[in-house]
Amino acid sequence: MYRLLIVDDEPVIVNGLVHLFQEDPQFDFDICKAYSSSEALEIAKKTKLDILISDIRMPQKNGLQLVDEIIYYWPLCRVIFLTGYSEFDYVYEAIRKNVDNYILKTEGMEPIFQAVKSAVDKLEEENRRRLQLEKAQMHYQIANSFLKGELMERMLGGESIASLLSDSRYKDVDFSIAFDRPSFFLVGIVDRLDDHKFKIPPSVKRIFRDHLPVSIACEEVIYDDRVFVWLLQPDEGLLNRFCGGYPDLGLNWNGIVAYMRGILELVQNECEELLGACVSFGISGNLQNYWESIHLQVEAVHTLISKRTLLGQHMLILDLEKLSQHEDTVHKVGGFEQDDFKTLIIEQVHQFVQENLSGDVSLTSIAEEVHLNPSYLSRYYKQTTGQNLIEYIQSTKLHVALQLMENTALKLNEIAIRVGFESPSYFTTFFKRKMGLSPQEYRNSK
Repeated sequence: MYRLLIVDDEPVIVNGLVHLFQEDPQFDFDICKAYSSSEALEIAKKTKLDILISDIRMPQKNGLQLVDEIIYYWPLCRVIFLTGYSEFDYVYEAIRKNVDNYILKTEGMEPIFQAVKSAVDKLEEENRRRLQLEKAQMHYQIANSFLKGELMERMLGGESIASLLSDSRYKDVDFSIAFDRPSFFLVGIVDRLDDHKFKIPPSVKRIFRDHLPVSIACEEVIYDDRVFVWLLQPDEGLLNRFCGGYPDLGLNWNGIVAYMRGILELVQNECEELLGACVSFGISGNLQNYWESIHLQVEAVHTLISKRTLLGQHMLILDLEKLSQHEDTVHKVGGFEQDDFKTLIIEQVHQFVQENLSGDVSLTSIAEEVHLNPSYLSRYYKQTTGQNLIEYIQSTKLHVALQLMENTALKLNEIAIRVGFESPSYFTTFFKRKMGLSPQEYRNSK
Protein backbone atom coordinates (compact mmCIF):
# COMPACT_ATOMS: atom_id res chain seq x y z
CA MET A 1 0.00 0.00 0.00
CA TYR A 2 1.40 3.39 -1.01
CA ARG A 3 1.09 6.48 1.15
CA LEU A 4 -0.15 9.72 -0.42
CA LEU A 5 0.28 13.16 1.18
CA ILE A 6 -1.94 16.02 -0.06
CA VAL A 7 -0.88 19.56 0.89
CA ASP A 8 -2.70 22.83 0.24
CA ASP A 9 -3.44 25.89 2.36
CA GLU A 10 -7.06 25.70 1.19
CA PRO A 11 -8.79 22.98 3.30
CA VAL A 12 -11.63 22.59 0.81
CA ILE A 13 -9.17 21.50 -1.88
CA VAL A 14 -7.33 19.08 0.43
CA ASN A 15 -10.52 17.51 1.78
CA GLY A 16 -12.04 17.32 -1.68
CA LEU A 17 -9.01 15.50 -3.07
CA VAL A 18 -8.93 13.13 -0.08
CA HIS A 19 -12.58 12.31 -0.64
CA LEU A 20 -12.16 11.72 -4.40
CA PHE A 21 -9.16 9.43 -3.95
CA GLN A 22 -10.89 7.45 -1.18
CA GLU A 23 -14.00 7.00 -3.30
CA ASP A 24 -12.19 5.94 -6.50
CA PRO A 25 -11.84 2.12 -6.54
CA GLN A 26 -8.72 2.21 -8.75
CA PHE A 27 -6.69 3.69 -5.86
CA ASP A 28 -5.78 2.00 -2.59
CA PHE A 29 -3.75 4.58 -0.67
CA ASP A 30 -3.06 5.34 2.95
CA ILE A 31 -3.84 9.06 2.66
CA CYS A 32 -2.37 11.85 4.80
CA LYS A 33 -3.30 15.52 4.55
CA ALA A 34 -1.79 18.84 5.58
CA TYR A 35 -2.94 22.44 5.34
CA SER A 36 0.54 24.01 5.43
CA SER A 37 4.15 23.19 4.61
CA SER A 38 5.05 23.04 8.31
CA GLU A 39 2.28 20.52 8.98
CA ALA A 40 3.45 18.48 5.97
CA LEU A 41 7.01 18.43 7.33
CA GLU A 42 5.83 17.12 10.69
CA ILE A 43 4.15 14.26 8.86
CA ALA A 44 7.29 13.62 6.76
CA LYS A 45 9.44 13.37 9.89
CA LYS A 46 7.48 10.39 11.20
CA THR A 47 5.73 8.81 8.23
CA LYS A 48 7.04 7.12 5.11
CA LEU A 49 5.79 9.01 2.04
CA ASP A 50 5.49 7.66 -1.50
CA ILE A 51 3.60 10.38 -3.41
CA LEU A 52 3.25 14.10 -2.67
CA ILE A 53 0.53 16.27 -4.19
CA SER A 54 1.23 19.87 -3.20
CA ASP A 55 0.14 23.38 -4.00
CA ILE A 56 3.07 25.56 -5.10
CA ARG A 57 1.94 28.88 -3.67
CA MET A 58 1.59 28.63 0.11
CA PRO A 59 2.41 31.05 2.97
CA GLN A 60 5.77 30.88 4.77
CA LYS A 61 7.31 27.96 2.83
CA ASN A 62 6.12 27.33 -0.73
CA GLY A 63 5.76 23.99 -2.46
CA LEU A 64 9.16 24.18 -4.16
CA GLN A 65 10.87 24.63 -0.79
CA LEU A 66 8.72 21.88 0.73
CA VAL A 67 9.89 19.39 -1.90
CA ASP A 68 13.53 19.86 -0.86
CA GLU A 69 12.59 18.94 2.70
CA ILE A 70 10.40 15.98 1.77
CA ILE A 71 13.05 14.50 -0.54
CA TYR A 72 15.63 14.81 2.23
CA TYR A 73 13.64 12.33 4.32
CA TRP A 74 12.10 10.21 1.53
CA PRO A 75 14.28 10.35 -1.62
CA LEU A 76 12.01 7.98 -3.57
CA CYS A 77 8.87 10.10 -3.04
CA ARG A 78 7.22 11.15 -6.31
CA VAL A 79 6.07 14.78 -6.52
CA ILE A 80 3.07 16.34 -8.28
CA PHE A 81 2.47 20.08 -8.13
CA LEU A 82 -0.93 21.77 -8.29
CA THR A 83 -1.25 25.49 -8.93
CA GLY A 84 -3.65 28.14 -10.06
CA TYR A 85 -0.82 29.86 -11.89
CA SER A 86 1.21 29.00 -14.98
CA GLU A 87 4.19 31.32 -14.53
CA PHE A 88 7.31 30.18 -16.34
CA ASP A 89 9.54 30.57 -13.27
CA TYR A 90 7.51 28.01 -11.30
CA VAL A 91 7.43 25.56 -14.21
CA TYR A 92 11.17 25.92 -14.79
CA GLU A 93 12.02 25.37 -11.11
CA ALA A 94 9.67 22.36 -10.90
CA ILE A 95 11.38 20.80 -13.95
CA ARG A 96 14.80 21.51 -12.46
CA LYS A 97 13.81 19.63 -9.30
CA ASN A 98 12.77 16.63 -11.40
CA VAL A 99 9.14 16.93 -10.29
CA ASP A 100 6.86 14.32 -11.89
CA ASN A 101 4.09 16.67 -12.94
CA TYR A 102 2.90 20.28 -12.87
CA ILE A 103 -0.89 20.59 -13.12
CA LEU A 104 -3.12 23.64 -13.20
CA LYS A 105 -6.05 23.38 -10.78
CA THR A 106 -8.36 24.48 -13.59
CA GLU A 107 -7.59 21.29 -15.53
CA GLY A 108 -9.85 19.17 -13.30
CA MET A 109 -9.36 15.76 -11.69
CA GLU A 110 -8.51 13.56 -14.67
CA PRO A 111 -4.98 14.98 -15.15
CA ILE A 112 -4.39 14.55 -11.41
CA PHE A 113 -5.54 10.93 -11.50
CA GLN A 114 -3.32 10.29 -14.54
CA ALA A 115 -0.34 11.92 -12.85
CA VAL A 116 -0.83 9.78 -9.74
CA LYS A 117 -1.12 6.62 -11.86
CA SER A 118 2.13 7.58 -13.57
CA ALA A 119 3.78 8.18 -10.18
CA VAL A 120 2.65 4.73 -8.99
CA ASP A 121 4.10 3.16 -12.16
CA LYS A 122 7.43 4.87 -11.47
CA LEU A 123 7.42 3.68 -7.87
CA GLU A 124 6.73 0.12 -8.93
CA GLU A 125 9.42 0.26 -11.62
CA GLU A 126 11.91 1.54 -9.06
CA ASN A 127 10.85 -1.22 -6.68
CA ARG A 128 11.30 -3.84 -9.41
CA ARG A 129 14.72 -2.46 -10.22
CA ARG A 130 15.76 -2.57 -6.57
CA LEU A 131 14.44 -6.10 -6.12
CA GLN A 132 16.26 -7.27 -9.25
CA LEU A 133 19.49 -5.76 -7.96
CA GLU A 134 18.95 -7.48 -4.62
CA LYS A 135 18.40 -10.83 -6.33
CA ALA A 136 21.56 -10.35 -8.36
CA GLN A 137 23.56 -9.77 -5.18
CA MET A 138 21.85 -12.37 -3.02
CA HIS A 139 24.46 -15.13 -3.45
CA TYR A 140 27.35 -12.94 -2.38
CA GLN A 141 28.43 -12.56 1.21
CA ILE A 142 29.35 -9.16 2.59
CA ALA A 143 32.00 -9.76 5.22
CA ASN A 144 32.05 -7.58 8.32
CA SER A 145 35.31 -6.52 9.80
CA PHE A 146 36.38 -9.21 12.28
CA LEU A 147 37.56 -6.75 14.90
CA LYS A 148 34.42 -4.63 14.66
CA GLY A 149 32.27 -7.71 15.14
CA GLU A 150 34.38 -8.87 18.06
CA LEU A 151 34.24 -5.44 19.71
CA MET A 152 30.46 -5.33 19.44
CA GLU A 153 30.03 -8.88 20.71
CA ARG A 154 32.14 -8.14 23.77
CA MET A 155 30.24 -4.90 24.37
CA LEU A 156 26.89 -6.66 24.09
CA GLY A 157 28.23 -9.43 26.30
CA GLY A 158 28.48 -6.95 29.18
CA GLU A 159 32.13 -5.85 29.10
CA SER A 160 32.86 -2.24 30.02
CA ILE A 161 32.91 0.17 27.09
CA ALA A 162 35.72 2.15 28.71
CA SER A 163 37.95 -0.90 29.07
CA LEU A 164 37.24 -2.04 25.52
CA LEU A 165 38.15 1.35 24.10
CA SER A 166 41.42 1.37 26.02
CA ASP A 167 42.32 -2.12 24.71
CA SER A 168 45.20 -1.74 22.23
CA ARG A 169 43.63 -4.56 20.17
CA TYR A 170 40.99 -2.11 18.95
CA LYS A 171 43.21 0.99 18.71
CA ASP A 172 43.13 1.12 14.90
CA VAL A 173 39.56 -0.08 14.39
CA ASP A 174 37.57 2.41 12.30
CA PHE A 175 34.43 2.29 14.44
CA SER A 176 31.87 4.77 13.07
CA ILE A 177 29.95 5.29 16.35
CA ALA A 178 31.15 7.99 18.77
CA PHE A 179 30.22 7.00 22.32
CA ASP A 180 29.92 10.61 23.53
CA ARG A 181 27.16 11.56 21.07
CA PRO A 182 23.43 10.67 20.80
CA SER A 183 23.05 7.10 19.56
CA PHE A 184 20.61 4.22 19.77
CA PHE A 185 20.44 0.52 19.00
CA LEU A 186 18.07 -1.67 17.04
CA VAL A 187 17.42 -5.32 17.65
CA GLY A 188 16.08 -7.12 14.59
CA ILE A 189 14.76 -10.67 14.70
CA VAL A 190 13.67 -12.79 11.73
CA ASP A 191 10.66 -14.32 13.46
CA ARG A 192 9.00 -16.12 10.54
CA LEU A 193 10.44 -17.52 7.33
CA ASP A 194 8.34 -18.98 4.52
CA ASP A 195 11.18 -20.29 2.37
CA HIS A 196 14.79 -21.24 3.19
CA LYS A 197 16.20 -20.93 -0.33
CA PHE A 198 17.76 -17.50 0.32
CA LYS A 199 20.68 -16.67 2.56
CA ILE A 200 18.69 -14.52 4.92
CA PRO A 201 21.27 -12.67 7.10
CA PRO A 202 23.18 -10.91 4.29
CA SER A 203 19.94 -10.17 2.44
CA VAL A 204 18.24 -8.58 5.47
CA LYS A 205 21.43 -6.68 6.18
CA ARG A 206 21.64 -5.32 2.63
CA ILE A 207 17.96 -4.33 2.58
CA PHE A 208 18.42 -2.50 5.87
CA ARG A 209 21.53 -0.71 4.58
CA ASP A 210 19.75 0.22 1.33
CA HIS A 211 17.05 2.08 3.23
CA LEU A 212 19.25 3.60 5.94
CA PRO A 213 20.03 7.23 5.02
CA VAL A 214 23.63 8.42 4.86
CA SER A 215 22.78 10.77 7.74
CA ILE A 216 22.81 7.78 10.15
CA ALA A 217 26.09 5.96 10.87
CA CYS A 218 25.79 2.23 11.48
CA GLU A 219 27.67 -0.74 12.94
CA GLU A 220 26.15 -4.22 13.16
CA VAL A 221 26.51 -7.75 14.43
CA ILE A 222 24.50 -10.92 13.66
CA TYR A 223 23.75 -13.80 16.02
CA ASP A 224 22.41 -17.24 15.06
CA ASP A 225 21.53 -16.09 11.52
CA ARG A 226 18.27 -14.54 12.73
CA VAL A 227 19.13 -11.95 15.37
CA PHE A 228 20.67 -8.62 14.40
CA VAL A 229 21.91 -5.74 16.53
CA TRP A 230 22.65 -2.39 14.91
CA LEU A 231 24.27 0.58 16.63
CA LEU A 232 23.05 3.76 14.97
CA GLN A 233 24.11 7.40 15.25
CA PRO A 234 22.40 10.39 13.57
CA ASP A 235 24.80 13.01 12.21
CA GLU A 236 24.67 16.65 13.29
CA GLY A 237 22.60 17.67 10.27
CA LEU A 238 19.83 15.19 11.09
CA LEU A 239 19.91 16.02 14.80
CA ASN A 240 19.59 19.73 14.03
CA ARG A 241 16.52 19.06 11.90
CA PHE A 242 14.88 17.49 14.91
CA CYS A 243 15.66 20.54 17.02
CA GLY A 244 13.48 22.62 14.70
CA GLY A 245 16.55 24.66 13.77
CA TYR A 246 16.95 25.77 17.39
CA PRO A 247 19.57 23.53 19.08
CA ASP A 248 19.09 25.34 22.41
CA LEU A 249 15.58 23.89 22.64
CA GLY A 250 17.06 20.42 22.98
CA LEU A 251 16.87 17.26 20.93
CA ASN A 252 13.46 15.91 19.93
CA TRP A 253 14.35 12.26 20.43
CA ASN A 254 10.78 11.10 19.80
CA GLY A 255 11.08 12.66 16.36
CA ILE A 256 14.24 10.66 15.59
CA VAL A 257 12.51 7.44 16.69
CA ALA A 258 9.40 8.23 14.62
CA TYR A 259 11.58 8.81 11.53
CA MET A 260 13.31 5.49 12.20
CA ARG A 261 9.96 3.71 12.43
CA GLY A 262 9.15 4.92 8.92
CA ILE A 263 12.45 3.47 7.66
CA LEU A 264 11.82 0.15 9.42
CA GLU A 265 8.39 -0.07 7.80
CA LEU A 266 10.11 0.01 4.39
CA VAL A 267 12.64 -2.64 5.47
CA GLN A 268 9.96 -4.96 6.84
CA ASN A 269 7.79 -4.67 3.73
CA GLU A 270 10.69 -5.45 1.41
CA CYS A 271 11.93 -8.40 3.51
CA GLU A 272 8.43 -9.88 3.43
CA GLU A 273 7.99 -9.31 -0.31
CA LEU A 274 11.44 -10.41 -1.43
CA LEU A 275 12.52 -12.99 1.14
CA GLY A 276 9.23 -14.27 2.53
CA ALA A 277 10.65 -13.28 5.91
CA CYS A 278 8.94 -11.42 8.75
CA VAL A 279 11.38 -9.22 10.65
CA SER A 280 10.54 -7.59 13.97
CA PHE A 281 12.44 -4.64 15.43
CA GLY A 282 12.99 -3.07 18.84
CA ILE A 283 14.30 0.49 19.20
CA SER A 284 16.15 1.79 22.24
CA GLY A 285 16.21 5.27 23.69
CA ASN A 286 19.22 7.59 23.50
CA LEU A 287 22.30 5.64 24.63
CA GLN A 288 24.56 8.65 25.11
CA ASN A 289 24.80 8.28 28.90
CA TYR A 290 23.72 4.64 29.15
CA TRP A 291 26.29 2.64 27.20
CA GLU A 292 27.35 0.55 30.18
CA SER A 293 23.86 -0.99 30.39
CA ILE A 294 23.45 -1.65 26.67
CA HIS A 295 23.74 -5.43 27.11
CA LEU A 296 20.80 -5.41 29.56
CA GLN A 297 18.70 -3.21 27.26
CA VAL A 298 19.38 -5.43 24.24
CA GLU A 299 18.44 -8.51 26.24
CA ALA A 300 15.20 -6.84 27.38
CA VAL A 301 14.20 -5.93 23.81
CA HIS A 302 15.05 -9.43 22.56
CA THR A 303 12.86 -10.93 25.29
CA LEU A 304 9.93 -8.61 24.52
CA ILE A 305 10.00 -9.45 20.82
CA SER A 306 10.32 -13.18 21.47
CA LYS A 307 7.33 -13.21 23.83
CA ARG A 308 5.14 -11.33 21.35
CA THR A 309 6.06 -13.62 18.45
CA LEU A 310 5.20 -16.63 20.59
CA LEU A 311 1.79 -15.00 21.02
CA GLY A 312 1.32 -14.93 17.24
CA GLN A 313 2.46 -11.41 16.32
CA HIS A 314 4.99 -10.58 13.62
CA MET A 315 6.52 -7.47 12.02
CA LEU A 316 6.72 -5.66 15.35
CA ILE A 317 8.30 -2.21 15.78
CA LEU A 318 8.73 -1.94 19.55
CA ASP A 319 9.77 1.40 21.01
CA LEU A 320 11.39 0.44 24.30
CA GLU A 321 10.72 3.83 25.88
CA LYS A 322 7.04 3.96 24.85
CA LEU A 323 5.90 0.56 26.06
CA SER A 324 3.11 1.23 28.51
CA GLN A 325 3.20 -0.15 32.04
CA HIS A 326 0.21 -2.31 31.14
CA GLU A 327 2.00 -3.83 28.15
CA ASP A 328 5.15 -4.37 30.20
CA THR A 329 3.08 -6.27 32.76
CA VAL A 330 1.58 -8.41 30.02
CA HIS A 331 5.03 -9.36 28.79
CA LYS A 332 6.08 -10.45 32.27
CA VAL A 333 3.03 -12.60 32.95
CA GLY A 334 3.25 -16.22 31.82
CA GLY A 335 0.47 -18.39 30.44
CA PHE A 336 -1.00 -15.74 28.14
CA GLU A 337 -2.84 -17.42 25.26
CA GLN A 338 -2.71 -16.23 21.63
CA ASP A 339 -6.46 -15.60 21.48
CA ASP A 340 -6.31 -13.57 24.70
CA PHE A 341 -3.47 -11.49 23.30
CA LYS A 342 -5.31 -10.92 20.03
CA THR A 343 -8.25 -9.66 22.03
CA LEU A 344 -5.97 -7.35 23.99
CA ILE A 345 -4.43 -5.85 20.84
CA ILE A 346 -7.83 -5.32 19.19
CA GLU A 347 -9.09 -3.66 22.38
CA GLN A 348 -6.06 -1.36 22.33
CA VAL A 349 -6.80 -0.43 18.72
CA HIS A 350 -10.45 0.28 19.52
CA GLN A 351 -9.59 2.30 22.60
CA PHE A 352 -7.08 4.40 20.66
CA VAL A 353 -9.60 5.10 17.90
CA GLN A 354 -12.32 6.06 20.38
CA GLU A 355 -10.00 8.34 22.38
CA ASN A 356 -8.54 10.06 19.30
CA LEU A 357 -11.59 10.20 17.05
CA SER A 358 -11.33 13.96 16.58
CA GLY A 359 -7.61 13.79 15.83
CA ASP A 360 -5.20 11.41 14.13
CA VAL A 361 -6.62 7.91 13.66
CA SER A 362 -4.47 7.09 10.64
CA LEU A 363 -3.13 3.59 10.16
CA THR A 364 0.36 4.87 11.02
CA SER A 365 -0.66 6.39 14.35
CA ILE A 366 -2.65 3.30 15.39
CA ALA A 367 0.24 1.01 14.41
CA GLU A 368 2.60 3.10 16.52
CA GLU A 369 0.28 2.70 19.50
CA VAL A 370 0.34 -1.13 19.29
CA HIS A 371 3.97 -1.38 18.08
CA LEU A 372 3.22 -3.03 14.74
CA ASN A 373 4.07 -2.44 11.09
CA PRO A 374 1.12 -0.50 9.57
CA SER A 375 0.57 -2.89 6.64
CA TYR A 376 0.79 -5.89 8.95
CA LEU A 377 -1.65 -4.30 11.42
CA SER A 378 -4.15 -3.81 8.60
CA ARG A 379 -3.99 -7.53 7.73
CA TYR A 380 -3.88 -8.62 11.39
CA TYR A 381 -7.01 -6.62 12.20
CA LYS A 382 -8.90 -8.03 9.22
CA GLN A 383 -7.88 -11.62 10.02
CA THR A 384 -8.83 -11.22 13.70
CA THR A 385 -12.11 -9.29 13.41
CA GLY A 386 -13.31 -10.10 9.89
CA GLN A 387 -13.62 -6.42 8.93
CA ASN A 388 -11.27 -3.77 7.61
CA LEU A 389 -9.85 -1.31 10.12
CA ILE A 390 -11.06 1.63 8.02
CA GLU A 391 -14.58 0.18 8.24
CA TYR A 392 -14.36 0.11 12.03
CA ILE A 393 -13.08 3.69 12.14
CA GLN A 394 -15.87 4.91 9.87
CA SER A 395 -18.57 3.01 11.77
CA THR A 396 -17.26 4.48 15.04
CA LYS A 397 -17.33 7.99 13.58
CA LEU A 398 -20.91 7.42 12.42
CA HIS A 399 -22.03 5.95 15.76
CA VAL A 400 -20.57 8.84 17.75
CA ALA A 401 -22.02 11.39 15.31
CA LEU A 402 -25.48 9.86 15.68
CA GLN A 403 -25.22 9.92 19.48
CA LEU A 404 -24.16 13.56 19.48
CA MET A 405 -26.95 14.52 17.09
CA GLU A 406 -29.58 12.73 19.14
CA ASN A 407 -28.39 13.61 22.64
CA THR A 408 -26.81 17.06 22.40
CA ALA A 409 -27.59 20.48 20.97
CA LEU A 410 -24.16 20.78 19.34
CA LYS A 411 -24.09 22.39 15.92
CA LEU A 412 -23.45 20.06 13.01
CA ASN A 413 -20.07 21.62 12.25
CA GLU A 414 -19.07 21.05 15.90
CA ILE A 415 -20.14 17.41 15.65
CA ALA A 416 -18.16 17.08 12.43
CA ILE A 417 -15.01 18.25 14.20
CA ARG A 418 -15.59 15.91 17.16
CA VAL A 419 -15.66 12.89 14.84
CA GLY A 420 -12.60 13.96 12.86
CA PHE A 421 -14.03 15.90 9.91
CA GLU A 422 -12.46 19.34 9.61
CA SER A 423 -14.64 19.99 6.57
CA PRO A 424 -18.41 20.09 7.30
CA SER A 425 -19.14 19.40 3.63
CA TYR A 426 -17.01 16.24 3.70
CA PHE A 427 -18.85 15.18 6.88
CA THR A 428 -22.16 15.72 5.07
CA THR A 429 -20.98 13.61 2.13
CA PHE A 430 -19.78 10.84 4.46
CA PHE A 431 -22.98 10.87 6.52
CA LYS A 432 -25.26 10.85 3.49
CA ARG A 433 -23.37 7.94 1.96
CA LYS A 434 -23.79 5.94 5.16
CA MET A 435 -27.33 6.95 6.16
CA GLY A 436 -28.99 7.90 2.90
CA LEU A 437 -29.85 11.41 4.08
CA SER A 438 -27.96 14.52 5.18
CA PRO A 439 -27.11 15.25 8.84
CA GLN A 440 -29.65 18.08 8.91
CA GLU A 441 -32.36 15.86 7.43
CA TYR A 442 -31.57 13.17 9.99
CA ARG A 443 -31.70 15.62 12.89
CA ASN A 444 -34.97 17.10 11.63
CA SER A 445 -36.48 13.61 11.52
CA LYS A 446 -35.86 13.06 15.23
